[in-house]
Amino acid sequence: MSNETLYEHLLSDEQVEIFHDQGFVVCRGFIPLDMVEELRVGYDAATRGEIEFWKDLWAPEKILQLGMPNKHIPGWEDHPYLRCIIAAGKQLMGEDIEYKYDQLIYKPPGNDVELLWHQDAGYGWPGKANFRALTCWLAFTKVNEAMGALHFLPRSHKKGIVEHIDATHRNPIKAALEAVVDDSEAVVVEYGPGDVTFHQGRTLHYSPGNSTDQPRRGLSTHLWPEPNE
Repeated sequence: MSNETLYEHLLSDEQVEIFHDQGFVVCRGFIPLDMVEELRVGYDAATRGEIEFWKDLWAPEKILQLGMPNKHIPGWEDHPYLRCIIAAGKQLMGEDIEYKYDQLIYKPPGNDVELLWHQDAGYGWPGKANFRALTCWLAFTKVNEAMGALHFLPRSHKKGIVEHIDATHRNPIKAALEAVVDDSEAVVVEYGPGDVTFHQGRTLHYSPGNSTDQPRRGLSTHLWPEPNE
């Protein structure tokens, strides 16, 4: 079997339809557990402050937002997990979709920092990416609501970019923005290890702080049309 065939049709037609209708889709067991365990070795090293590139950003019990882990965690850049994510992204949004950047966002136990309601494209994603990009959120362990599971507003991607305001005064995440929304119809997605969600760049989403005694381990991978115009 060729590599191209191996990474074809990772998502069902139903999952693709759900994504376009709801603005997000949940994919259980998308990354196999053995691959998750391989990735977690480097992930945990990063969150313990053991990777030189991020040493200045690390502090005990601090929420971590570490940019470009695919490029800086040993063994990640050539790992097949990213091929799986990109292949699914092409199914969802077209053959010109490619990896743009990723972020390791780690919430330690008892950390009350929220990821405020926002749209990823609300951060000023340019050109085609403003209306035709997506994000994959991968869980490395169980993530329930109390740990900071993601909340999504169904069909919010069909309503354009809403107003975002500067929220850096109340949130330590770099360049934090916030959108004021009616979250009465929000859907909470709880994850197992290897589960992912894909959400459209204009889908409103949020996650609460981590009120448990376990860390929340997640990875956001952003996929854009290339070239950007």
